[in-house]
Amino acid sequence: MKRIAALLTAAIMMIATVCVSAENAESDLTAQLEGQRFEFSSGAGAWATELIMGKGGNFTGNFHDSEMGETGDSYPDGSVYGCSFHGTISDLTPSDEYSWTAKISVEQDEGQVPEAIEDGIRFVTAAPYGLEKAKTVTVFLPGTPVERLPEGFMVWSHLQDFAPDATTIPYYAIWNETDEAGFVSDLISETRGGPVSGGWTPAADPAVTEGRKALFDKGLEGLLGVNYLPVAYLGSQIVAGTNHAFLCQTTVVYPGAQPEYAIVYLYEDLQGNVSILNIADLDIGSLCTYGA
Repeated sequence: MKRIAALLTAAIMMIATVCVSAENAESDLTAQLEGQRFEFSSGAGAWATELIMGKGGNFTGNFHDSEMGETGDSYPDGSVYGCSFHGTISDLTPSDEYSWTAKISVEQDEGQVPEAIEDGIRFVTAAPYGLEKAKTVTVFLPGTPVERLPEGFMVWSHLQDFAPDATTIPYYAIWNETDEAGFVSDLISETRGGPVSGGWTPAADPAVTEGRKALFDKGLEGLLGVNYLPVAYLGSQIVAGTNHAFLCQTTVVYPGAQPEYAIVYLYEDLQGNVSILNIADLDIGSLCTYGA
């Protein structure tokens, strides 16, 4: 009898240990995702859905789709569809060494005007593209072999554009199979900039001069849906060309949108062509841990 009781106690303790271990693993992944910015986009700047992960699996986001050819008498400059939203990724469960399944809930923020016309542009509140039917998602970890990824996800991975020979992904990714939508984190930028040959040099003078503004405008040409105002030049990095960093105020092109801040990284090649290397949103609250 005592032996049976001892075995039962050991079994209960083992189950409890496994449960605690699983909870800790989920907590670790949630912590890793905090601060990550995920984007599901065309890759050409015409439309994008963005998620910014916060604490405990909570996230905020926005969707924008610029249709400049969709005009009318009162909106000759086109139409912009979009919304802001929030939600939670929860119940993370490991599927294998590279991926986790999770539940996801999404709600549009309150107070958004269904339709409005401002400055010749029609703004229409729309559902967040890529998340309309989402109930469950798969989270892929950095290092996941490309051959293990769903074919549908690869369409949105942009690896074929920036790193066609990649055998693993260098970022976190969220795959919503129901809506056939693939979100990738900012770490994709590691595949875009090429080998780094030098460290960053902070700017002695952060002023956005005419030359720097011209470079910035050239790099963001054709990017629609969000206005980027460069407020400071942070520095440069010598690679096979030059990387540049600008502190920017960003505002989604939508009535009532609140300004935020981001660091925009641009790559200038040896021929003078300029392209976006990365856009890193700044969560001011998360940068200050005093009193937290």
